[in-house]
Amino acid sequence: MQGAVFGAGPAGLTGISNIFDNACIYMYGVSRGSLMKLRSLPCYCATLRQAARSVTTLYESVLADSGLHVTQYTALQMLDGAPNLTTTELADAIGIDQTTATRTLALIKKSRLVTDVPGSDRRERRWVLTPAGETMVRKMRPAWAAAQQAFEKQVGRAEAAALKNAAYLAAVKLTAN
Repeated sequence: MQGAVFGAGPAGLTGISNIFDNACIYMYGVSRGSLMKLRSLPCYCATLRQAARSVTTLYESVLADSGLHVTQYTALQMLDGAPNLTTTELADAIGIDQTTATRTLALIKKSRLVTDVPGSDRRERRWVLTPAGETMVRKMRPAWAAAQQAFEKQVGRAEAAALKNAAYLAAVKLTAN
């Protein structure tokens, strides 16, 4: 198969381009109940989405017992580290649109993991973890760390770090325009 995931890039990322191209990667297709061979895709967008789906599957499996999805736990983590964010600030920090942030916050509010408090004007809402939200973040931290370790074990520690850095750099550069 040919194609590149990232190609040569900053911070010594040369060589990452063939991580997945030369490997035979399989993913269990839940909806079809069969083993599917992943293919190298023709563009950066499709390839990044393909990788994101595989990574999401790994992380969703560690969150399964909590009832949370990756997007919800990510929002909880952000609010744990930076409480009192507005919906817009949270959306910008995570890199999601306002509508998705609003929907995610509504779901975790319904689960009583976050609450909104008035901001500087009556239209502004700021979000904070409830005690139950703090407990959930603390409870899920070891499982999340295990998912991080599983990812590093499957991809390689150096490759995982380079992939994270390259993905973040791409997000920063693409949102700056």
